[in-house]
Amino acid sequence: MLRKLILSAALVPVAGTMAAAQTVGFATLPPGAINNVQAQVIAKVVQANSDLKIRVTPYRGGGAVAAAVQRKRAEFGISDIVEMTDAYTGAGRFKGRKHGSLRVAFRVLAFSVGMFVRKDSGITKLADLKGKRFSSRWSAFPNAIPLANGTFATVGLSLKDFVGVPTANIIRAANDFKAGKTDALFFAVGAPKVAEVNSAVGGIRLLGIDNSPAGIARMKAIRKDYFPMQVKPHPRLAGVLAPTWVLGSDLIIYVGAHVSNDVVYKFVKAVHPNRIALGKGHPSLFGFQQKQMGKKFTVASYHPGAIKFYKEIGIWPAK
Repeated sequence: MLRKLILSAALVPVAGTMAAAQTVGFATLPPGAINNVQAQVIAKVVQANSDLKIRVTPYRGGGAVAAAVQRKRAEFGISDIVEMTDAYTGAGRFKGRKHGSLRVAFRVLAFSVGMFVRKDSGITKLADLKGKRFSSRWSAFPNAIPLANGTFATVGLSLKDFVGVPTANIIRAANDFKAGKTDALFFAVGAPKVAEVNSAVGGIRLLGIDNSPAGIARMKAIRKDYFPMQVKPHPRLAGVLAPTWVLGSDLIIYVGAHVSNDVVYKFVKAVHPNRIALGKGHPSLFGFQQKQMGKKFTVASYHPGAIKFYKEIGIWPAK
């Protein structure tokens, strides 16, 4: 009996440690996509500042990321708010496949996407791309379709105005551009793949959108949560040769409704005070704004565990 009591007492701290070291899955895009890098950095910060263990898993595209969270194969996912909203409501490419269990955990930052061309192409304006070869279908990354249409809409164009070159996802589309199969590269500004392509083709140029009220109205007609934002030259931003207006969207971390309030609370609490650590992991994350973690969106709702934390620190509801 004495031996049993001693053994039981010895197991208590072990059991407690095992319970505390909970592992959660974080779904993201393939290596080369900026979301992959950002997810890796966020996971590292959460692990360093909580008792959560994060397993980052890449998927072929945003639809697969959303499905992983919806089907409980992962707890967290990363995307822009528009793709998450489409999945949540069963709209756009998710028509008939409503992912009603998705909830926002926090808004990370505003990110920019744009059209790049070879520096020596002679193309200097977005409208000059009309009739050129551009990636199409996007079978594994259909979110590129509204993003591209939102960008082209500012100058009165759409994907119908181009010669389509079928692709699966952003990485393959970038490789097609690098190989000379397309005339424009559509990618997140500052992504590692953009820097790779820039080096491979001898330089690229980012094309600006029409930032007039009419141009912005046409952009928002594609998706209400899109907005214009300006990017400026920086050593880490390949192809940004001058201050340039591009399409902006909000990068968010979302979570399944099945995930406990405690886990989500710990996750957002670990991220909140660590902007510097995030930025050191990747410079894009210096754009993280703590006071905007609970930014309200047109449709998507937040997980209760996140709301609890935002109320405690006084940033809910976001202004």
